[in-house]
Amino acid sequence: MLVTLSCLNPYPESVPINALVAVEGTPMQDHEQIPIWDMIRMVATTRIVLPKTTVRLSAGRTEISDEGQALCFMAGAGSIFAGDKLLTTPNPDINKDMELFSVLGLTPQKAYKKGNKPVVNENYKQSYSNGEKQKWSRPKHSIEANIRATENAKEKRRLNQKS
Repeated sequence: MLVTLSCLNPYPESVPINALVAVEGTPMQDHEQIPIWDMIRMVATTRIVLPKTTVRLSAGRTEISDEGQALCFMAGAGSIFAGDKLLTTPNPDINKDMELFSVLGLTPQKAYKKGNKPVVNENYKQSYSNGEKQKWSRPKHSIEANIRATENAKEKRRLNQKS
C-alpha cells in the first residue's frame, strides 16, 4: 500500500497508521493487539517511503502505552487524531495527550495552520432537529459498545499475561 501511496499524484498530505481495535461483533473481535514494535516499524517505514507526508497515529492509541507512542513519534509520526468526533473507537483524553506532549517536549500545531478551515454544510443539523438520535451506519453499533469491547479486550489480555 505504501508503494501505491508514494506513486500518487498529488502526493498524500497525510497517512493514518491504525492499531487494530478488536471491536466486539466484528470479524476481528478475537484478534490480538498489534505488537508495538510492528507499529513502530510501520511508522518508520511510512516516514521513509513518504518523506513529505504527515504520519498520523490514529485508531488504537488507547491500547498503546505512553512509551510506545513516544517511540512512534521518534520513528517519524508527526500527528495524532484527538477527540472522539468522527471516530468509531475511543481516543485518549485530550488532557492525557497534552501531558504526554509536555513530557516529550512536543508542541501541538494550531488548528488549520496549513490551510483554511473547511466549510461545513449546516444543513446536516436539520435532519436531527426533531430530537432523533443520529443512526450509525452499522446496526447495533455505538461508541459505548467500542469502549466496553476495549475494556473487555484489556481484561482478557491482562488475564492471559497472568497465566
